Amino acid sequence: MSKEINHSLPGFESLDNWGLLRSFYFIGNEGGVTHAAKAQGLSQPSVSASLMRLEKKLGQQLVQRGQREFELTAAGEVLFCEVERMYEAALRAEEKLKTLQSDLVGKVHLQIVTGVRSDVVDEILRLMHQRHPSVVIDIQIASSPTILQNVISGVVPFGICLMTQPLSRLECQLCLRAQYGVFCGLEHPLFGRQNITMDELRDVPFISFSCDAEGRAPEPMMALRDGASLGRTIAGTSGDFNEVCRMITAGLGIGVLPVHAVQREIEEETLWHIKLPRAQLYADMFFISDPARHFNLSEKMFLSVAKEIIGMPT
Repeated sequence: MSKEINHSLPGFESLDNWGLLRSFYFIGNEGGVTHAAKAQGLSQPSVSASLMRLEKKLGQQLVQRGQREFELTAAGEVLFCEVERMYEAALRAEEKLKTLQSDLVGKVHLQIVTGVRSDVVDEILRLMHQRHPSVVIDIQIASSPTILQNVISGVVPFGICLMTQPLSRLECQLCLRAQYGVFCGLEHPLFGRQNITMDELRDVPFISFSCDAEGRAPEPMMALRDGASLGRTIAGTSGDFNEVCRMITAGLGIGVLPVHAVQREIEEETLWHIKLPRAQLYADMFFISDPARHFNLSEKMFLSVAKEIIGMPT
């Protein structure tokens, strides 16, 4: 409900000219007409004229004349205090309106392999949330072949998975090239040992990711199994990175893990990196999407952020 303002006071006219009030705010805030004109990109005579018009409307002098230093009168101090609040409120309202205008509401589905620790992925999520905080990000864990199939079939719009090489029908961008290694836990007989040979490992029980054990994924474990006949005896499997780590740490067997993801465990000596001769294990992680898919607005914004962070052409 609006309040009626009494304009019948002697010498008082309606303060309905927001331009005059804004100009006075800059005069008070910048400490003089000259500085106020510069801050607004206006001429000094124009700002002086605005001040005189405002004083005429109020019937009161707002700025001390003839002073060496800039100084507001008592009336000027009162008005500046109120105008300052108005100006700050206007700025807050402007920011809220900008946020409201750009604030999408929706959901983005993303499937990702377990155990991913990547600054690139983290930055995509951070920036998307910063720009569109009302968009819900739904992250599901799946194996690499499942993610590939789901993106191709349209079940999910985006995936982050391990691939031996990009697929021509998908848009694939390299997020991370990770080095993998063979690890054992503190209670394992191989813990702390150097110069371990491949022959010693052939019959050692392995802890494997579920998709590795089923032979369905281009995971680094497959390279060891196919190239060196390792991992023939499986002591435990899981589709979750943390559970695979748990079983290896507990001494159930040895397993293949991304080196960067277990750096803390290596430093704390709860995991031992078994250095194998001539066994360089790497896996490429890709951000994938189907360019033929019709993305909704939230998905388009997420894809734009991902391309910006990864460096894909827009």
